[in-house]
Amino acid sequence: MNLPKQLFHWFQQRQSRLSHRQLLVITGQEEWTKTAAVTLLDKNDIQSILWVSNTQTKYENISVKDYRCKLGYEYDWVVLNCFSGFRANAAMALSGTIRAQGLMVILCPELSEWPNYTDPEQINRISYGYQQHFPKSHFIQHLISSFNEDSGVAMLSADKFSGKTSFVEDNSDKERYYEQEITVTNICKVAQGHRNRPLILTADRGRGKSSALGIAAAKLMQTSDKRIYITAPHIRSLEQVFIHNKRLLPEAVMYKNSVLHGSSSLTFKSIDVLLSDEISADLLLIDEASAIPVYILNKLAKKFPRIVFSATVHGYEGSGRGFETRFIRQLSLLKPGFKRSQMLQPIRWYKHDTLEQFWFTSLFHNVQQVTEILESESQSINCRHLTKAELLLNKTLLGGLFRLLIDAHYQTSQDDLQRLLDAPEIECFILTNGNTLLGVAQIIKEGGDCLDEIANNIADCTRRVKGHLVAQNITSSYNTLPFLLAQQWRISRIAVAPEHQHTGLGKKLVDFIEQQARKQHISFLTTSFGCNTNILNFWYKSEFFLAKLSVKPEVSSGEHSAICIKPLTNEALKISDSIHKDFYQELLYQMDKNFKRLSESLLIQILLLRPSANVGVSKNMEILRQFAIGKRAYFTCKRLLKEYLIVNPACFLKLETQEQALLVAALLQNFEDKELCSKYNLSGKKQIEQVLKTSLEKVLISQ
Repeated sequence: MNLPKQLFHWFQQRQSRLSHRQLLVITGQEEWTKTAAVTLLDKNDIQSILWVSNTQTKYENISVKDYRCKLGYEYDWVVLNCFSGFRANAAMALSGTIRAQGLMVILCPELSEWPNYTDPEQINRISYGYQQHFPKSHFIQHLISSFNEDSGVAMLSADKFSGKTSFVEDNSDKERYYEQEITVTNICKVAQGHRNRPLILTADRGRGKSSALGIAAAKLMQTSDKRIYITAPHIRSLEQVFIHNKRLLPEAVMYKNSVLHGSSSLTFKSIDVLLSDEISADLLLIDEASAIPVYILNKLAKKFPRIVFSATVHGYEGSGRGFETRFIRQLSLLKPGFKRSQMLQPIRWYKHDTLEQFWFTSLFHNVQQVTEILESESQSINCRHLTKAELLLNKTLLGGLFRLLIDAHYQTSQDDLQRLLDAPEIECFILTNGNTLLGVAQIIKEGGDCLDEIANNIADCTRRVKGHLVAQNITSSYNTLPFLLAQQWRISRIAVAPEHQHTGLGKKLVDFIEQQARKQHISFLTTSFGCNTNILNFWYKSEFFLAKLSVKPEVSSGEHSAICIKPLTNEALKISDSIHKDFYQELLYQMDKNFKRLSESLLIQILLLRPSANVGVSKNMEILRQFAIGKRAYFTCKRLLKEYLIVNPACFLKLETQEQALLVAALLQNFEDKELCSKYNLSGKKQIEQVLKTSLEKVLISQ
């Protein structure tokens, strides 16, 4: 195969001196690009290769959707065949598997044609009914622009090659391993020092944090008898931990998922096993902690007195920010003596790595928000709609906007950047003060005529299509066809710069979106979120009401998923009234079942915003008074007490927080006496009833 001479000169330069990892983009017809890549692999005698494609090759092969299974592995070259589809998360994550001096090779159509290419992954990014509206890809245009702006990206076509060699200027091994040595020492201190002083270890990929876990475990196993457990979302991601552990313990025995050295051991345990009552360890290591739900991390932190949380904070799955903003804040309350260790210096590759810098820059991985103080004399605050074309032309704005979304929503990932630029059903609204970006909201169009042909199947739960999250969820839950066929805007993301939060800017942005929705004759605004009192209160202030609460907590947050809706037309108001009634019937039924573990304060908040009804007086009220003053036994009026609280939730406002919580747990969630005593530090049934009587007496005094 004839390839440009300049290409081989480039490879000769790379081999003549220590070089950074780089990106090589091969463009043209698919078969030609594949042949060119194979030719280069053979000529350079590359041994460790990962080929990402939907078609099988003679190399180690995965499809782009399976990229997660290769995190933690190492390769000399990774070939990403974009004719099989491009995913931003996959590209960024797999770049982290490439060793020093390696290459990432992208195979794609001619750059002038690529934005118009029908990406096979497109169907997974665009909602049902909108595929036919897909124009040329703004994201691919952005990516091509990034190729052209970065001198470290090499480009190859059938008749041309361009590219500069990126040489390593700073190669100090002493500096390279310095942070890892400190980290190993800090891990050992957790096992040998005071209890209840967990270590938070954070780093980007390639910094050697997994290796540090294996090295530290080996040092501990050499010097004392230690039972060390290690866990992660997937055992395959721990390959480097076990490799480095066994390297330092050559005489150790590998048995199933364990390394045995004398009376010491390093053993993989799944999370569900770790949470079982009987298990204990001298040290627990958690790798990829940012991919584990926060509420599970909290349980592990409470159970194990010696624990290390290792996390890729700026993770490729979008989960890293949740670890940073949610878990660490909660851990500081649970274990205030915790320590932090950060690894900045790369080990798998060299400092100022060209490939890492390309993906960090093009996918806005390292954009920092600029903090500005608003003054009353400053320019007015404005809300406006932002087109995809505007975002494509203004990378500063796009980067700032995406950074806001990442910081505010822990599940936002680089795939969301691709959807933001390409999905026709997604629109963006921003809040600015002059040139300063203060807030952003993303809406997704749902429902409407595009679902007409399959509406009955969605309503009877026999069909579910891509997108239309709220439209399908509410319709299938309550069998409400009119809701499904009504045009809706779901506010999927809303973020305000941290320094300007709690100033009413979020509500201002929601109000503007409502104005625009009414102009376009949209029937409903909707939203879905992990439910807690603060977020629910935010949506209540904008006159959204709760329409659905998931029966199980979300895996990612440990919170029940809530759906709120706001009708914008008279017809929508009739539909929402029916949904409202159905939801509250379900709530009352589930209070002592699936909602039994719902926080008492959240349940009270939901009941307080329920349409009021008059409670029966005369005989029933007299029975309640008899219980409050000690004449009547608790079991003879428990049903009436429950009904009273449901119909008169405002009575909770007359009580202290602890009294409110006990009433909810005892009467609405129907906890057993044993659980109530444990939860509220009460001595037994007699004290429970006394507290209930005292609380009810306070409530009834003002009746």
